[in-house]
Amino acid sequence: MSNKKSIILGNALSLVGALLFLTVFFVGQTQRALVNSWGSSWVRTYFSPHQSQADNLLEEVRKGQIDQAAQLVQTKWQSIAKKDRVYPLKRKLLLAVAKELHRQGRYEELRHWVAQWQQLDERDIDAMAFWYEALYRSTDRTKEGFDGLKREWRHFPYNSTLTRFCYAALMEQGLNDDAQAIYQFITHKMKTLIDKTSQSWEVMLYSTAKFSSDSDYETYVDSRGDLASTWLLIDDYLNDKNLGQYPMQHGMTPIEQAEYWVHQGIQTKTAFGKLHARTEKQAKMAETRHPRIISTNDYWFGLVIDLDSKVTTLRVDLPTGLDVQIGAVRLRIGSTIQDISLDTIELNSMDRVDGFLRTAYNVDPYLSFSVSNFLDSGELRHNLVVELDAELVTEVGKIRLADFFASNEN
Repeated sequence: MSNKKSIILGNALSLVGALLFLTVFFVGQTQRALVNSWGSSWVRTYFSPHQSQADNLLEEVRKGQIDQAAQLVQTKWQSIAKKDRVYPLKRKLLLAVAKELHRQGRYEELRHWVAQWQQLDERDIDAMAFWYEALYRSTDRTKEGFDGLKREWRHFPYNSTLTRFCYAALMEQGLNDDAQAIYQFITHKMKTLIDKTSQSWEVMLYSTAKFSSDSDYETYVDSRGDLASTWLLIDDYLNDKNLGQYPMQHGMTPIEQAEYWVHQGIQTKTAFGKLHARTEKQAKMAETRHPRIISTNDYWFGLVIDLDSKVTTLRVDLPTGLDVQIGAVRLRIGSTIQDISLDTIELNSMDRVDGFLRTAYNVDPYLSFSVSNFLDSGELRHNLVVELDAELVTEVGKIRLADFFASNEN
């Protein structure tokens, strides 16, 4: 009798389980949007606090302050493993701290730090590179580190961290032939990349509306709903106010959005208006040109266009995927050369670093500047050349961008 009751109870439980499965299955099929919404909400709730912490600490690390980031990784974030959804944020902190320890020459600390990193992911190539670099810079395992850098670079020549460390070590050891082989490898890689992106260089010609005062630029910002709301975000950030009411945009947190504009030099509403008044679609664009690219006689990088329309502003679009550093800009019209002050140049997805303009692999980088003072009220000219004193920042040092282009000038 007892055995019969057990069979009945087991069948009843199986039936309940089957009904529960069918309920979940059909709810999932008919309410997929609701289920997805719940899932997305849970992900945001879990991910957002980690994102905010990482953003703040990465900013601290960029200033050379690593203690808080290191403490977070070793305490509250210690349990975050490679398969965790927020592990990419943890890896960013691991990499940032490693770079800063290396920059400060704290190699013994770097070795201990990277050992913890490798416990999380022993196949991480950047971690491997920092490990052998730390050994190479040590007093007791230099040869092991040097041999490791050479061996692993042969396995992973496209890893930029390994390439940079290996090249520097070879140069320090006086192994110029081996170092030259790496230099040629990187040069060939850069040449291939430049050939692929050569059509991405563009010069846009604008005839912009005239603004006579700062209030005109501020009114322009207020008249554009998207600009007005973005300025409120920037203003709150500059005044250390809470940004919790602002949404994520383009995959960026409110802090990242505000920092993006501040890094462009935006500190006032007027400056924000000036930036967009010159580059937004509001400006009347005469046309876009694909320039002829040359290396000038003094090895500047030149973008040549035949100017046959009246313009007041030029915008130069640079390719995505390059780290270009620009030290000077000038405009050549016939035999006349006009220097363009870097302080007057408006930037998008570029940074001002130590007196240079730099793309740093950013997406959609461009610069723009007024030419109305150089073109005699828009008088038509021919053979205008935008010249850049520009270098590619690579793992083997800086290479003049003009070196990749043969001069086409007489």
